[in-house]
Amino acid sequence: MNAILLCAGFGTRLSPLTDSLPKPLIRIAGFTLIHDTLLHLLQQGVDTAVVNGSWMADMIEDYLSNADLPLQIIFQREEEPLGTAGAVRKALPYLGEEFLVVYGDNLTRQPVAPLIELHRRLDSEITIALAPTGEPSSKGIVLTEPDGRISYFREKPPDEVAESNLANSGLYICRKSAVEHLNEGEFSDFGKNVFPMLLNEGRVLAADTPGGYTRDIGTGKSYLIACHDVLSGRLTPYTGNGNIKNGILIENTQSYDDIELKSTFWAEKGARISKGCSLENCVVLSGAVIGADCALKNSLVMPGTEVPECTIADDKYLKVF
Repeated sequence: MNAILLCAGFGTRLSPLTDSLPKPLIRIAGFTLIHDTLLHLLQQGVDTAVVNGSWMADMIEDYLSNADLPLQIIFQREEEPLGTAGAVRKALPYLGEEFLVVYGDNLTRQPVAPLIELHRRLDSEITIALAPTGEPSSKGIVLTEPDGRISYFREKPPDEVAESNLANSGLYICRKSAVEHLNEGEFSDFGKNVFPMLLNEGRVLAADTPGGYTRDIGTGKSYLIACHDVLSGRLTPYTGNGNIKNGILIENTQSYDDIELKSTFWAEKGARISKGCSLENCVVLSGAVIGADCALKNSLVMPGTEVPECTIADDKYLKVF
């Protein structure tokens, strides 16, 4: 099976981490997101993947050209973003009659086989993988009939009026016929344009909750949770990371004498933690400096951030510096 991995977004919600790095190239507890996603697609039977890029596309293309990946990669550059469906329309010559669509800002282990079974049984145009969400207003919410047919799709409804907590998780089985009506070069979004149009035309869309891990890492808080999931062993990267010891990954070069580390912790190369600090469930990215005698819990320290000495983080909530 072929796939398209959508990597053209700006990643603005993860600024400043994505100010100088496209979101697919961010590292999660030692590994690169796009590399892990492509290896997951390989495990699901994908042998050819189209990867699109717009924001800092050169960096994505350079990474892919130098990565040791056991599947064929076709890079598709977009001078202007085409939207999720517009990008797929442009890539149709490489995708065939039926293919996977995968969002490049998710860390995922969702299996494809249950989607394929439902897709074939209902003769669906598009079959969407669902996952529960606690924030319907940031997702596309889907309602289904008992047999799996989609009866309703609403893009990012207010939390207080959302009819369901099952959301589009950014992985589809898609037929060429679902997008070939679009003009090449036309901006089009699946959630806002294609799904509503297909439903209005009475065409079959389906959805299932296939299980498996999935997390949208588009915000600092969700990124921090993803790092914690890897450090704690909840998710194992395909590339392996034997440098994680008891939930701790240290990539910077400094003494940790008089520094207390609890639960999970990752310090990226170039980070600096001063003496007297206590850090629990924390990620400290490259170029960040934490002053002396800080007590941080459940905290992400973004690149280049300086945390003043004696800072105490509220341990009830995830904190992004």
